[in-house]
Amino acid sequence: MPTSHPINADSSRAGFSLIEILVVLAIFALSAAVIMPSTSRMLDQATSHAVFFEFQKQVSDYRREANRTGVAIRLADPEAARGGSPQAGGAPEGASDDWVDRTVTLRSPWRYTMAPALDIAAGGGCSDTTANLINGDRVVMTLRTAGGDCRFIRLQSAVEPPRGSSSR
Repeated sequence: MPTSHPINADSSRAGFSLIEILVVLAIFALSAAVIMPSTSRMLDQATSHAVFFEFQKQVSDYRREANRTGVAIRLADPEAARGGSPQAGGAPEGASDDWVDRTVTLRSPWRYTMAPALDIAAGGGCSDTTANLINGDRVVMTLRTAGGDCRFIRLQSAVEPPRGSSSR
């Protein structure tokens, strides 16, 4: 008696149909569309904090240098320092003629503006100033020193109106 091989009913369907694959791809695309804006925002925020900490570290390094060497340092707005404006020249008030003009280097495309220039005394004390950290053409954060210790604090940014309707 000849042996016949019964045809397995499941063997004719060995893969996924085009519809099933398209449904899975649509679910992945929808998930990515939901996740990407928040991920992008988190990466931008992490980068801005990293730039802030780099800025603060360089200012602290200049403060230690002024304290160690006994030479006053003026940290000026880079545009003012290049343009030779009056703000970039002249010794800090109360300082001797021994002082150095410096700027902070930030990663591209970041830059900063500072007004007035930050004067770091030979002993390490700092004047009050306000700085803007700028990415491209957008001011990302505004910083201010206070108390003479060269630490920058982030000023509260403009309050955005709440989303959606408010209940009264």
